[in-house]
Amino acid sequence: MRALKIRTRQGMVALTGEEAGALRDRLAQVGSAQAAGGTLSVSANASTSITFTDVEKAAVLEVLVGWLEQANAGAGLVALKDALASDLGRA
Repeated sequence: MRALKIRTRQGMVALTGEEAGALRDRLAQVGSAQAAGGTLSVSANASTSITFTDVEKAAVLEVLVGWLEQANAGAGLVALKDALASDLGRA
């Protein structure tokens, strides 16, 4: 997967291709996050920035929080978690 930019209220968050691919794989494994995974895949194929709905943001944030507690993550994923938490008033 290629590098991606995700639009948040805090600005654009850049993910490397490796981070984007790993996030897509994680989202595909969680039922509540599959819609967000679809948004990520479609936008990645169109090579545009990604804008998640608030529902998708909440699902992605939930996946990121659980995932990042278990493993070291790239700076882009940590920045995305922080930006989504701020967008949703959970910072």
